[in-house]
Amino acid sequence: MSETIAGSLSVSNDVIADIAGYAALSCYGVVGMAEQLQGAESVRLLAGQRLRKGVLVSSDESGLRVDLHVVLENGVNMKSVCANLSSAVAFTLAEIAQIDASKLTIGIHIEALKSYN
Repeated sequence: MSETIAGSLSVSNDVIADIAGYAALSCYGVVGMAEQLQGAESVRLLAGQRLRKGVLVSSDESGLRVDLHVVLENGVNMKSVCANLSSAVAFTLAEIAQIDASKLTIGIHIEALKSYN
């Protein structure tokens, strides 16, 4: 049986970044998360354990903002992938971290396209 427990849930920005990063990786067309290299115009594809470097989480009085820096597969419909990505991350954060979707803003930054040829 499920029982409701009174109280509040506090989730750190690092945990939110990890959840958002793993949700993003599960989306079709997303190759991985990217990190902008300082002083360079190139990006680095991040390994699975370093996903949070490609996710920036900030909050203010209007709510929570999650910026995802992603690498997409070359040839995918970017608009569709971004819509799916935004929806998947919002749903996952609402389900796992109990974040109100109306107070959540998701920004998607396509840093690179990767081809497998």
